[in-house]
Amino acid sequence: PTINVTAEYSIQQLGKKIELLNGPQFATIVNEIRPGSYNNIDLVPNTDWQDLIFRTAPIQNYQASVSGSTSKIQYYVGLGYFNQSGIIPKSSYERVSLKLNNTYNLTKNIKLGNNLTFTPRRQQNTHDNAVFVVYRAQPVIPVHQPDGSYSEVPGVGNVLADIEYRNSYENSYRAVGNFYGEVTFLKDFVFKTSYGIDLDNIRNKSFTPVFYVSPQQQNSFSRLSKDFNNIFSWLWENTISYRKEIGMHRVDLVGGYTAQESSSELLHLEGLNIIRDQEDFWYFDQNNISPGSTRDEVDKENNYSMISYLFRANYSFDNRYLFTATFRRDGSSKFNKDNRFSDFPSFAVGWNIINEGFMGSVTGLSNLKLRASWGIIGNEKVNYLQIYSLVDNGINAVFGQNGVMLPGNTYGKSGNPDLRWENTYQTDIGLELGFFEDKVTAELDYYRKQTKDILIGLQVPGYLGNGSDARITYNAADVLNRGFELNLAWSGKIGDFDYRLGANGTTLHNETLKVSGSGGDDDYLPGIASKTEPGYPIGSFYGYQTDGIFQDATELADYPHRSDAEVGFLRYVDTNTDGTINGDDRVHLGSPIPTYLYGFNLNGSFKGFNLSIDLQGQGGNKIFNYKETVRPDLYNFEQHVFDRWTGAGTSDTEPKPTYGGYNWINSDRFIYDGAFIRLRSVTLGYTVPENLSRVFRMKTAQVYVRGTNLMTLTKFPGYSPEVRNDNPIDNGLDRGVYPIASVYSVGLNISF
Repeated sequence: PTINVTAEYSIQQLGKKIELLNGPQFATIVNEIRPGSYNNIDLVPNTDWQDLIFRTAPIQNYQASVSGSTSKIQYYVGLGYFNQSGIIPKSSYERVSLKLNNTYNLTKNIKLGNNLTFTPRRQQNTHDNAVFVVYRAQPVIPVHQPDGSYSEVPGVGNVLADIEYRNSYENSYRAVGNFYGEVTFLKDFVFKTSYGIDLDNIRNKSFTPVFYVSPQQQNSFSRLSKDFNNIFSWLWENTISYRKEIGMHRVDLVGGYTAQESSSELLHLEGLNIIRDQEDFWYFDQNNISPGSTRDEVDKENNYSMISYLFRANYSFDNRYLFTATFRRDGSSKFNKDNRFSDFPSFAVGWNIINEGFMGSVTGLSNLKLRASWGIIGNEKVNYLQIYSLVDNGINAVFGQNGVMLPGNTYGKSGNPDLRWENTYQTDIGLELGFFEDKVTAELDYYRKQTKDILIGLQVPGYLGNGSDARITYNAADVLNRGFELNLAWSGKIGDFDYRLGANGTTLHNETLKVSGSGGDDDYLPGIASKTEPGYPIGSFYGYQTDGIFQDATELADYPHRSDAEVGFLRYVDTNTDGTINGDDRVHLGSPIPTYLYGFNLNGSFKGFNLSIDLQGQGGNKIFNYKETVRPDLYNFEQHVFDRWTGAGTSDTEPKPTYGGYNWINSDRFIYDGAFIRLRSVTLGYTVPENLSRVFRMKTAQVYVRGTNLMTLTKFPGYSPEVRNDNPIDNGLDRGVYPIASVYSVGLNISF
């Protein structure tokens, strides 16, 4: 047997703080908004909420495995343990994993096998909006009052109190595995059947004791909630393959049928006035359970079934001419009968020019291959209830002179029975090159992806009903992506130093070709701060352009402005030159989608030492700092606000302070360049010489140190420039993204 052991210990910390106003600066700004709010600015508290909530936290990761084989059996047994504390208190993740992989050669033509993974895990979840609150909390509020109680923080609450009083845990057990059998018959045919399962048993419990911080932040009754969620999925795959090589001809055919199903059930319970606060007493009885809040339902994200028919053919002649054709027919229960099935063909050809006879006289060239492909892939990733109109249950109403409360139902959310598969048509043309026995390699590709009938959840007019959740899913747009991809590598040796340099880059042109079926205006798709319409990228930011600050009353009178504009406020551009500023002056302000992405990597080794460096970056995109515009109350400000206009000529970019209204509507003031370059990882390792490792009966031994997310160069002032949202028309909005941590690790790899 071969025994492998790996161990890694890491420390993680906040990679970057957001530059916010400190206490005296905030008090200065507030005094300009509301004169007399602070009489002595020098004596106001100076609370850095970011320093208080973010912490240095450890990560532990250990793995051990045993593997081996005989003529009849191959086996692998692996055991792992992972424990990560979050950089915010009361956030952690712990996992144990056991892997069992076996292959049994029953006869020359019959093989059985299994791949099984068992994973119990435990997670503690911190306050949901901790990042949101930290960004907005006023720095002039101390954490505690003189008597030790938590201070009231206007608008958002005291985040440290929320973290202390709220308790949320998830305990789960997941089993994933498959069992398969292979039979070889008629020499060149192989039949394989495989049955896979995925069982996830999830238990959530949350408890909040009685507490009081302020009228807006309190809990009058202790509350306990529990969720019991069982998700079970299975996948049955059956294929017959045929492989034959005759002279210079090689054929590989595969045909098959697959079926899969996922089902789940969610039980939610809530109770009040739990007997004690300790975790041992977090249970329900007939005295504390709340019948009105108990529900038993399906988990709508995990209930569906699919069947698929598939075929693939590979043919090559003399390893020069290559051809591949595939065909899939997939059916999903997430769509109605008329739209349930869709067909997905693809074709690919390749020409190994380097193997042609006329290339024999070419020196220095070790690889030359031309390839092209075309195909369609499908997407049905919506929950199965999107096609149905739903009824809301448990709606109580009072009727009659005696005021009797009766249970009832009402129309809930509208469905869209016309939903169908989202299809992506992709064409790729590529060239592969190798020089000097592939010491230098290059790959160049041109790609074109057109996605039709994109599945998007869209807001619909309120008069259509749908309660508080007015989003209905539509096949609402056609979008084009095209560009070039380049991958370069150079490897070599200088004495005892071996190295490999790599670089990759991608260009991306994204364009909306068509919008349709939105349930409202079919000319565009509205987002929170975007407008998706033909000719522009999907989710393109939309709002007012700014052109400086109104410096005096004369300038305000001479320039078109809204009725609520004042001297010292932003000057919005009259883009349609009609002499007024209104919604018609909004324009596209950039795309959240990068126009280029790139990466660099270096791997080098010298006498047992090895070094690996990875960098990654992108550019051409914009980020909308949405968290800065949401200001229903007097929140803290980012540092740039302190460079505000205080009189004619003092600033032409930062308006005089306000805590909401005119200066905070969607405009290019909140749009930042999304370009960045990140030092993703640096690893330095040392491999113990073989003669020394043998002394301890080891086959190999390596120690290493690693840094991850060490540095990010960007103009964006948020925690991270990598901002993503689930809905493509609302992409690139920073609503308080969870920070990316910098991680410093030391590790050991040993095999016996």
